[in-house]
Amino acid sequence: MKAKKSVFWAVAAASAILFAAAAADAFIYKNRLAEIKKAYGPFVAARFRYLDELVDSLRDADIRKKLNEVNDFWNGVRYAPDLKVWGKRDYWATPFEFLLRDRGDCEDYVIAKYFTLKALGIGPSKLYFVYARVRGRRGPHMVLAYYETPKSEPLILDNLNLRVFPASKRKDIIPVYTFNGELLERFRDHSSRGLAKKNLTVRRKWEDLIHRMKGQPL
Repeated sequence: MKAKKSVFWAVAAASAILFAAAAADAFIYKNRLAEIKKAYGPFVAARFRYLDELVDSLRDADIRKKLNEVNDFWNGVRYAPDLKVWGKRDYWATPFEFLLRDRGDCEDYVIAKYFTLKALGIGPSKLYFVYARVRGRRGPHMVLAYYETPKSEPLILDNLNLRVFPASKRKDIIPVYTFNGELLERFRDHSSRGLAKKNLTVRRKWEDLIHRMKGQPL
């Protein structure tokens, strides 16, 4: 199992499921804080203001600092299952929805970290969503993997283990498959040249997420 797992991490960036990209690259909450405060109250607005301040403070930071602080910020949001938050078994919240509710599940943490790091100038080709199993826990899990190069050992951003570790240090994670939210729009079709049938559900969730993001600040 150890050998298979290390091979997965080594080739994940090269063999990822590919999705079309679309989303804003910058945070614009600061332009809507008054609107958010009026609609949702001062405590909610304060969360968005702090996120804006964090992003501004990290624009010139090194990669590791960006990874650590973005990971810490979003891990500060409370965990709650989709059924409790949204009344659905599986709902991918946008970063705006996630912070607005101040609750969410593992996919929501990964999505929010991905788009925050993307807004900070980290190339989306270095960021991969990884579905995994976690030893000792039931059900699937998702983490975000950062690859400095396609052949690098990835760093793992997670909401269970709150620190950023290399994949080799996360022996509790058993990766299942990975995908990237940006690479190669030519893989739009659902044929054998595009996505396998078993992955269409994930793709549709991604496309629905991007559609909802178009009307939101991030």
